[in-house]
Amino acid sequence: MPLPKNSFELRALNAGDVEELKYLHSKWFPVEYPNSWYQDITTSTERYITLAAIKHGSIIGLIVTELRDSKSCSPDEIALLDRAQLKNSILTYIMTLGVRQEYRRQGIATILVKEVLARLKQMQQVKGVYLHVLASNKQAIKFYEGLNFGCCEFIPHYYSIMGHFQNAYCYILYVNDGQPPPSPLQVIVKSFQRAVSYLCTLWLYIYITTKSKFRSASVTERAQ
Repeated sequence: MPLPKNSFELRALNAGDVEELKYLHSKWFPVEYPNSWYQDITTSTERYITLAAIKHGSIIGLIVTELRDSKSCSPDEIALLDRAQLKNSILTYIMTLGVRQEYRRQGIATILVKEVLARLKQMQQVKGVYLHVLASNKQAIKFYEGLNFGCCEFIPHYYSIMGHFQNAYCYILYVNDGQPPPSPLQVIVKSFQRAVSYLCTLWLYIYITTKSKFRSASVTERAQ
């Protein structure tokens, strides 16, 4: 049963949350984060957008996202967006999303994601929100697909968990009129359309020029 939204508080993470964050991340995720990361996500509001669900003074759920300027994005990240939109654009990466065991399946994760998306949609430079998920995590995949995220890439051996490589999917949701890069077929179609447009323009130019010369020749003959 969904937990009523008014039964818990939503707020950004702060420096006082660091120890609790370390504990929760060690329980939820197979990735070990350095101490500097916890300091960054709780203090750098320009780089990170975070949100925690608080009940009885404790964090029961949280989301951490990072704003990544297209100028500093990796080639793989740039490939998620139409090149025509790269200038001054921002991609947002969902780094972590988790809910305490006893509060799961009560809509908290959905509330956290939707709240962050609402904030990102007010930032016109943000064109896409993306994440990576274990290929075997069917529940998480279903969750993100239910929020209209679409799978854009399968990545073999993306994760290394307990000495074993695990495959992943990359999911993305485009916002603020963000667009994916064109498919190979779209590139071919667009190139064909440009070629046709060029040939039509060239034909029209030749036709007008030839007709003009013909008229000039006719006037000259009449004058003689």
